[in-house]
Amino acid sequence: MFKNIWYKKTFRQILYFLSTALAVIFLWITGQKIFNFEYLFEAYELKTFDLRVNMAAKNRESNSNIVIISIDDNSLEILQDELGRWPWSRDVYADAIKYLESDNVDSIAFDLMFVGNQKGFEHKDLELAQTMAKYNNVYTSMNFDYRENKGNAPDLPDKLKAKLENNSKKIDFSEFRFTYARLILDEIIQATDKIGIINFRRDPIDKISRKSPTFFKYKDDYYPYLALKLGTDYIKRRENIDFNKYIINEKNELVIANRKLPLDNTGSMIINWYGGDEPFEYIPFWKVYKSAMNVQSGKPSLLPKDYFKDRIAWVGVTAVSLFDIKSTPLSSVYPGVEIQATVLNNILDGEAVKRVSKPTDLLISLLLGFLVALVVIKIREPVISSLICICGVLAYIFLASYLLDNYLIWVGIISQLVFMLVTFTAMYIIKYVLKSKDFEYTYKLATTDGLTDLYNHRYFQEKLKEHMRKADKNKTQFSLVLIDIDFFKKFNDTYGHQAGDEVLRQVGQRLKRSVKPADLVARYGGEEMVLILVDADTDNAVLISNRICKIMSDNRFKLAEGLEVNVTISLGVATYPIHGKTSTELIEFADKGLYNAKENGRNQVGPLPDGFKKIIKQ
Repeated sequence: MFKNIWYKKTFRQILYFLSTALAVIFLWITGQKIFNFEYLFEAYELKTFDLRVNMAAKNRESNSNIVIISIDDNSLEILQDELGRWPWSRDVYADAIKYLESDNVDSIAFDLMFVGNQKGFEHKDLELAQTMAKYNNVYTSMNFDYRENKGNAPDLPDKLKAKLENNSKKIDFSEFRFTYARLILDEIIQATDKIGIINFRRDPIDKISRKSPTFFKYKDDYYPYLALKLGTDYIKRRENIDFNKYIINEKNELVIANRKLPLDNTGSMIINWYGGDEPFEYIPFWKVYKSAMNVQSGKPSLLPKDYFKDRIAWVGVTAVSLFDIKSTPLSSVYPGVEIQATVLNNILDGEAVKRVSKPTDLLISLLLGFLVALVVIKIREPVISSLICICGVLAYIFLASYLLDNYLIWVGIISQLVFMLVTFTAMYIIKYVLKSKDFEYTYKLATTDGLTDLYNHRYFQEKLKEHMRKADKNKTQFSLVLIDIDFFKKFNDTYGHQAGDEVLRQVGQRLKRSVKPADLVARYGGEEMVLILVDADTDNAVLISNRICKIMSDNRFKLAEGLEVNVTISLGVATYPIHGKTSTELIEFADKGLYNAKENGRNQVGPLPDGFKKIIKQ
């Protein structure tokens, strides 16, 4: 029996949780469509991601073979006397390339766009292009835009295109489809194929740079991101791997040799950041340029020999005044060239952040919600269950941070915490509603007769004393009516005990329908029942009793199919405080009236003794 009750209770709890979960999911979807909750939750989710990234980045070290040559504010100031104000003539970069090549650098990448000839310095533009053509390891930048004049959109040489086999069913690079190419010097385009695209997109919600593009579509062809082009060539050369095309597999992963970089549905790579104020080694451009000038004039370099040997040198602007500054999870002031270097580092390490899918996030939310519901329902103490749920929230936050730090897996936090909170609140409400219903049910069992659904004898005695106290306080009267079913034993003997039980039930229900809601109907014991008629004096009580007696005798009782019988009752009336000052006296007086009714032929209200009639008349 108890086992069945436990199963039923557990099933009911699970059913309530599933109903709550469905309600939460429905509200979630509706809220997203009507109130744009998805935007709000995503904004907070991005902030939690940034906090986790900041903690995780402290434990990661960047590749020491990557060095940034920064055109910083000091370089602009120090070189102003020699080179004039920014922008400098292009031979400056040609000199820097020659110096770096003499120091056996592995690769040089310019996060700069050499757009248009500088009037009067065309020969210096040509010198830069010829220097880039001389070496096969110098990379430079170009970008796309959305100009409306598509008819004049220039064609790009085939050597700049990327061969891409896209096996993903979700990624189509629609967000990276451009209509115009902003050309750099034609001499550079003709001289080298080491040109990559540097368009960068921020998250639309808060304009923070968290992702890196991989490929761009222009005139139905693909062009690689600069860091991707450089990284791929580095891997092919250093690891002696020969492949002629990029592959995106069915799992949304960019496959480069033995590396698999997860991409989101836009084709972007979520960047894995490195910590510290300067995660990469910075060398100011002025020091490189002066070293180049010293070497050309036979003087010693400012930098040690072979300082750049086998290293990748990124040349880019870090001066705040030149505005190549972006906001990232690590800082609101982050140089673009450092983002390029970070993406390159991710590619070389084969490590990028993978964000779990929305269905996975929802499944995690449901699981956490179920655990919260289980704790709330099974643990009786609210304080303990609340503490356990709080510990669960903290444990999940720790787990989410651990997964990002150690496995580069981004699982949601905000939607899960909201789901846990809503489930916690809903299940507490349900728990106390159930508890209230259980209390009501238990209370009903304790105060109600199971057969007739009338109040039981114990409850009647409590209410009788309560009415007596109230009558004494308010100087009012109430009446008590004791009722007995006539010839009840005959029903049991003739038709069986089930028929007798049915008579008791029907008599009880007719009694309840015959009095006011404020009056009380109870089973006194056996076939006896009792009424407490509120604010009723003796005359009213007798009148009501006669009416009830007539209702019983005039309407037949249907006990079973085809079996109808007549049922009559006898009644005795007593009024407080006239007929008794205590409950015992009052009941004894009503019982005497009932006895008189029985003695005088039943089916009637027992006449009051003569002495009490005289008292009433006076």
